[in-house]
Amino acid sequence: MIKTLPIETFLQMDFSHVFDVRSPREFAESHIPNALNCAVLNNEEFEEIGTLYKQNHFLAKVLGASFITKNISQHLLNLKDLISPKKPFGIHCARGGMRSNAFAVVLDKIGYQVAILDGGYKSYRKYILDYLQIPPKHRFITLVGQTGSGKSEILQTFENALNLEEMANHCGSNFGGIYGEQPSVKMFQNLLFARLKSLENAPFVLVEGEGKKIGKLILPSQLYQAYQNAPKILIVAPLQQRTQRILQQYGKIAPEFFEISMQKIAPFMQKKFWKEAKDSFYRGNLSHTVEILLVQYYDKVYKKESFCHSIVYHSKEQVREEILEFAKNFYQ
Repeated sequence: MIKTLPIETFLQMDFSHVFDVRSPREFAESHIPNALNCAVLNNEEFEEIGTLYKQNHFLAKVLGASFITKNISQHLLNLKDLISPKKPFGIHCARGGMRSNAFAVVLDKIGYQVAILDGGYKSYRKYILDYLQIPPKHRFITLVGQTGSGKSEILQTFENALNLEEMANHCGSNFGGIYGEQPSVKMFQNLLFARLKSLENAPFVLVEGEGKKIGKLILPSQLYQAYQNAPKILIVAPLQQRTQRILQQYGKIAPEFFEISMQKIAPFMQKKFWKEAKDSFYRGNLSHTVEILLVQYYDKVYKKESFCHSIVYHSKEQVREEILEFAKNFYQ
């Protein structure tokens, strides 16, 4: 028997998988995290049906059904070793209409346990946008400190961390786009929602004090205000350590990317230091380039945050223990 579930129930279900049957182009733009794409109409078919539907609804349905049955038959063979009739799985399309229902009917008749998301992906998006507009109830602890002080690697040692840069695929500065393309706005919101939901019962949530904008992506105002107003821990590290961290991260930076980034920061640096940083880069002295950028750009341009506690970074283990002790005392 096919179940049609509202979004709240759908998200609480222990599904073996969630199948997104929208077209690959729709899925690539944004999707529920960890969902698998089993498109019942490929990009060209979806566009063709959409065009025909404006001219003749009935013929569009006939052609659409022929495409869908063809694609479903292939999915059944591909999924037979992945899904089991013993555990339910979820299915959705864009609005919970023909595409998801067509696939669900076939799977149900075979004997699988199928649940359709009522309202489809559209209902999911509405739900998460409503969620992100509400002040989060999480108990945040925010890490601040100079560039290269080790905040990102500290986050990686905590299972209850909200790593905004990782989700945004960006390091949050003019040089921050070293990892390539960022997710779409919708996909970034989806990732934020999923992570925040998973952390709702955490004793505290560790986050870095990012600015409102990470690359091209803008953080939800309520989330931004919540971690900015949370207790802040200043992470302190000497220039040498900071330089080494940045070298490890940016050591293989391409000259083209370096040039573009340097042009962006030119208005914010004294010309002699800007030129010296460039000259050092092309001489292969990356260590000196990094030192100049840290001292003459990052340390001057980025505002100094207020904080209620400070930790000198000696090792990951030492910093982790000090943060845990602070959290225990602050949120006891």
